[in-house]
Amino acid sequence: MKIHNSLIFFLLFTLSPLLSFSEDFLVSFENSQISALRPGQKITAGFFNIIASDDAKIIKIKAKMIGRIEAHSMIMDDEIMKMRKITPELIKNKNYKFRPGGNHLMLFNIKRDLRAGDDIDLLFTFQLKNKEVLSKSIPFKVK
Repeated sequence: MKIHNSLIFFLLFTLSPLLSFSEDFLVSFENSQISALRPGQKITAGFFNIIASDDAKIIKIKAKMIGRIEAHSMIMDDEIMKMRKITPELIKNKNYKFRPGGNHLMLFNIKRDLRAGDDIDLLFTFQLKNKEVLSKSIPFKVK
């Protein structure tokens, strides 16, 4: 029993520096919203503000009822709207705004109606500078 307890203590003590960084990474989301679907549509957009406590990339976003979610940038070139898929890179303590006419989320192949007032959770996966990968579920309001 003493060997077992000693082994557990040793593992916790030696691994705790590796685990502590995860607990220190925080993200703050505000104004998290998804546009309601128009009749017959299976694509919509999402918007939010985000601040991260450390440099990180958003490498994946998913939800059970949505086939694919991508982060996009949007610019106007003369009268042509151009969108490109991006991998958002967050800088420590900088506020990033994902809004209409700029960076935003595109939600494709939505499997059920999204009506104003509905709530939906999106699972964000972040990669930190040390290559550690963390996920956080974020509630969004359909508007």
